[in-house]
Amino acid sequence: MAKRTRYADLEQGMTILLFASLADFILFLIFAGLGVIWLKVITAIFSILMPVLCLVYLYMAKEILRQRSLWMTMGFVGIFLCTVVSLIANYPSPAI
Repeated sequence: MAKRTRYADLEQGMTILLFASLADFILFLIFAGLGVIWLKVITAIFSILMPVLCLVYLYMAKEILRQRSLWMTMGFVGIFLCTVVSLIANYPSPAI
């Protein structure tokens, strides 16, 4: 049985959180397109908080700007920016 390193544990956890954040962003887009406001708000809050908290954790672990961890940083920044731009542009909005 191979010994797991601290970075391998971090990488596995961040991969799971990145996919969870992506799934939440997709749900946000679906609920925004359908016009379900209360679900749009809930998923938007989680879609903003989850990447920000993960970036804070990466910063505190001193992994945020390391070459080996840039994919995690860029993934969370991308999901955060997509959510913010979608909220500012009010896209998608229900077709009425």
